[in-house]
Amino acid sequence: MGGICSKSRTDDEEKDGEFIGVPVADPLNKDVMQNGNEIRKHNHNHKLSISERVLGSKRIQKIISVVGKTQASQKAAGWPSWLTSVASDAVQGWVPRSADSLMYDVFSLQIGQGTYSSVYRARDLLNNKIVAIKKVRFVNMEPESVRFMAREIQILRRLDHPNCMKLQALVTSKYSGSLYLVFDYMEHDLVGLLHSQKDRKFTLPQIKCYMQQFLRGLEHCHSRGILHRDLKGSNILLNNDGTLKIGDFGLAARFEPGQKEPLTSRVVTLWYRAPELLFGSTSYGVAIDMWSAGCILAELFLGRPIMPGRTEVEQIHKIFKLCGSPSEEYWEVSKLPHATSFKPQKPYKRRIIETFQQHLPPSALALLDTLLAIEPDARGTATSALSSEFFTTEPLPCDPSELPVYPPSKEFDARHREGEARRRKAEAMKGHVPESVRMGAGELKAQSKAQGQGKKISRVYSGPLMRPGGNTEDMLKQHERRIQAAVRKARADQAKTRLP
Repeated sequence: MGGICSKSRTDDEEKDGEFIGVPVADPLNKDVMQNGNEIRKHNHNHKLSISERVLGSKRIQKIISVVGKTQASQKAAGWPSWLTSVASDAVQGWVPRSADSLMYDVFSLQIGQGTYSSVYRARDLLNNKIVAIKKVRFVNMEPESVRFMAREIQILRRLDHPNCMKLQALVTSKYSGSLYLVFDYMEHDLVGLLHSQKDRKFTLPQIKCYMQQFLRGLEHCHSRGILHRDLKGSNILLNNDGTLKIGDFGLAARFEPGQKEPLTSRVVTLWYRAPELLFGSTSYGVAIDMWSAGCILAELFLGRPIMPGRTEVEQIHKIFKLCGSPSEEYWEVSKLPHATSFKPQKPYKRRIIETFQQHLPPSALALLDTLLAIEPDARGTATSALSSEFFTTEPLPCDPSELPVYPPSKEFDARHREGEARRRKAEAMKGHVPESVRMGAGELKAQSKAQGQGKKISRVYSGPLMRPGGNTEDMLKQHERRIQAAVRKARADQAKTRLP
């Protein structure tokens, strides 16, 4: 690894999370912009004088000169050209420290896996501290993938809160197209912890402590104009000191109330995705994160996800059955792209209270009812959630230092253990399974023909997923009825086999 960057601030580089000091010209009208704010705007119909043209030309040349000098200085400091040429602003103000390849001694212990990155536990040899390193792989150094990672770096640099993961350093490699993001090491994530606590549920003060820290971190994100857009158990990290931190800002985006620029609806893991995103909304705000927070609150009490849909259609069906369907006014006003596809023929009744009243105390039930409001405007904010009765009624949240210390547990480890368990079970089943099950279809057909039993097998096909003129709601109901009938038949057959 070539170098590790540390943070340094100069007068014209960074202020309150914003990068300033370099005016940027609008490519369409050559208007001079600074920090996204317009300094001077020309009327396209106004003919510029010679002096104005000369002045504008000099400004553009000065801008090009400043940007060129910035990139040259960053390259001289050790940043690779593939990074500075595309996203020099992401590392602006960060001064690399000279370091050899042994600065970080990777244990070769992987603790996480993403689409374009892997996370490892490592040791910082400067201070003998355990850290987490996120190794990002770039496909053929494509500028778009570099910009995508640069956006995450810029967002991380805007955050500074005890309950949000903080970017400690950046490591670049001289020999490969990889970038390493260095964070504090966290022993657990919420999914791994819930898996390890199947026999013992969290106490109410513990749940309040976890949720309070989580909402404080989320409040900070929203106050800095950042939507996380992928809140789920595996992105909520905890350490042995009882501190909770929100992590993985790979899908995060900056937002402003009332902004006109559309956002993508293809965000948030399906089980935690707000209904408006499933309807195709491209104009949304903090409400999508608050919906995810509601799913996480219920998961802390029940120990499992509450709406684990396999497809978007099934997810919408689960949401309607639990949270009810939107009002007629919402459908008319929102005019969302997929509204006509998902709008039910008859409204669904809301069942939050009756579903969870045996599992949650009244104050938690009231908060959950707010967070899982089917219409976004009714979900409130992280600030309003923190002021709810859930955190002010007895028993109060415990102190983080009072939380139990658990063995290291992460979703990555839990999936690995489950995979190993399935493999061992499959190994144990060898020799106890009928030959026809163990053999492949080709081998079974060949054997059948050899024995003169090559009769044509009658197969029953279910036909198309949805008949012409049908709708999603009827299809799901029919599917549910078939499943229930199959379960009843299986139970009846099992009862017959038990009879003497």
